[in-house]
Amino acid sequence: MEIEAKFAIPNLQILDLLQTAQHLAGFELLPGEVRQIRDMYLDTNDRQILAAGYACRRRQHDERVLITLKGLGAAKDAVHRREEWEVTVSADQEPSDWPAGAVREQVLTWTKGTPLVPLFELSQTRVVRPVRRGEVLVAEMSLDQVQVAADERQQNYLELEIELKAEGTEQDLAALVASLRDEWGLQPEPHSKFERALSFVQGQPLRTKLVTAHERAVLQQIVLRGDHFARRAVTLLALDEGLTQRESSERADLSERRVRYWLGRFRRERLRVFPARVLARAVPAASSSPAETEATARPAEPTPVAGITVRHKPEQPLAEPVEPPGKPGLQADDSMAEAGRKTLYFHLQHMLSHEPGTRQGEDIEELHDMRVATRRMRAAMRVFGDYLDAKQMAPFVKGLRRTGRTLGTVRDLDVFHEKVQAYLDTLPAERRDDLSPLLTVWKAQRESARREMLAYLDSERYLRFKTEFGQFLRQPGAAALPALTTQGEPAPNRLRHVVPAILYRGLAAVQAYEEWVSRPNVPLEQFHQLRIASKGLRYALEFFREVLGRESKDLIETVRGLQDHLGNLQDAVVACNLLRDFLTWGTWGHPTDRKTTWPTTPIVAPGVATYMAFRQAEIQQLVSTFPLVWDKVRSHGFNQGIQAALVALW
Repeated sequence: MEIEAKFAIPNLQILDLLQTAQHLAGFELLPGEVRQIRDMYLDTNDRQILAAGYACRRRQHDERVLITLKGLGAAKDAVHRREEWEVTVSADQEPSDWPAGAVREQVLTWTKGTPLVPLFELSQTRVVRPVRRGEVLVAEMSLDQVQVAADERQQNYLELEIELKAEGTEQDLAALVASLRDEWGLQPEPHSKFERALSFVQGQPLRTKLVTAHERAVLQQIVLRGDHFARRAVTLLALDEGLTQRESSERADLSERRVRYWLGRFRRERLRVFPARVLARAVPAASSSPAETEATARPAEPTPVAGITVRHKPEQPLAEPVEPPGKPGLQADDSMAEAGRKTLYFHLQHMLSHEPGTRQGEDIEELHDMRVATRRMRAAMRVFGDYLDAKQMAPFVKGLRRTGRTLGTVRDLDVFHEKVQAYLDTLPAERRDDLSPLLTVWKAQRESARREMLAYLDSERYLRFKTEFGQFLRQPGAAALPALTTQGEPAPNRLRHVVPAILYRGLAAVQAYEEWVSRPNVPLEQFHQLRIASKGLRYALEFFREVLGRESKDLIETVRGLQDHLGNLQDAVVACNLLRDFLTWGTWGHPTDRKTTWPTTPIVAPGVATYMAFRQAEIQQLVSTFPLVWDKVRSHGFNQGIQAALVALW
């Protein structure tokens, strides 16, 4: 059985970095050996070996010829598990003359003596790097530049393979996969080289189905809701159609990060990524097997499926949040004060739309989206603050700060748990309880934080804040300051006049970190400060996206990539601090009681210590790969993108 992970490498720059990286997920990468490989794939004219679910590869090794039979089993995420048999033969031998064994017997059984003919030839330049844990050879990483030719056409691509060796464990492979996916940003490659080459030679597109027929019918019904659950369903259906993650994010109006998140969740949980109440009203349009129906609750009467672009909301037994507007409605000639009012009102409506789901607590993304809306409003207060009456806005700023802090406490605990669960999923079954002592403390902390959050959301203070803020923002001109200087002269206040200065100021605030983060041994706090600056630039780009050119979309994605990378780094730093406190005190965070003394007995939790080491290795990996995302923001092309996006204002 061959067990390996496969990833697509997007460009030569990433390939070069992988060829010179010294560590990956805490493992040592040894120097690489370059190999030139030419593979010929064989089958009968009527594809009998392929019909049996295998590929037959002929590879020349000096004076030897290696024949390999590989199964074409499906991949799970990036990991491929395939049956594999090999035999060494002479160059001119027919299958009937091959040495006795599984390869000869299988091929003769499938082909019944029919001659083998070449299907295609595949060439690759391969750099092979051993992956070690101390003196143990865990895996072998291959960095491949692949070339396939068919008639006058040629296909070239870059690929990474990590094959698990005898002394390596699946936990080792899972850690390597997580690092390549989450820290290096590589996309899993679900197809073998054989499948990709055959598709190219035959001129037929590859197709990997994400959902079953039953799941597709349920997702199509969820789309009809027209709410945030529908966007989740649209994402999965778009991915199933073969759209890229970026294209799927555009169709569903979600960020690429959320698309990746829901794709990962769906692969693990299938339809259970939706709350039971949503599944209860999602009626499959076709019959399904008992196993497929397990994830759904009792359905109501079927509703015809008109397609994934249909948007209407059927009657619901539970109160559903009102769908907020899709855009704030900014125009280039709006004053900054009016644009600020529109922006704040837009995000307030989004905050309120996620309040019912946050209270219910079935879907942690509801809380995430509600908290994001409060952050957007606080950022908007900073961007538009010079044009709004500070005295009138003061009570709302205070209410936003209090709301965001209350939501953030629970959300931060959810993020911690998500990372823990992702780690536990990589462990063998017998180690899934390694973090039980930590999770017991986490659970008590979250229950306490959630009680406080619900008490705040039920309070008169919060009710007064959201009611008065909404009433205030519905008034055109609310809190607008006069568009005059203290000398009575006109001051710049239209978006077309002010936005360029705001964006260039935000860009300068980010790129000012160049000399600080490009030197060795950068303090982690410096990365955190850069994250704050990048967040300010991203929010400004998002606030004014309606009046900017189409280039703004790519600019936002680039800054989001930097922010996400630094956000993962900060999450790991915070997690290590929490884990250190737990290993010291046995509590969630440092005890606040001044009378607390150092414990007299040690906290014995080896699984927690191992997890802390894992998160520390994650910090190191994120720091080492930081230049990959930083170079995109500091590039000349990014600066030109800002300039091009601003042209739409004039």
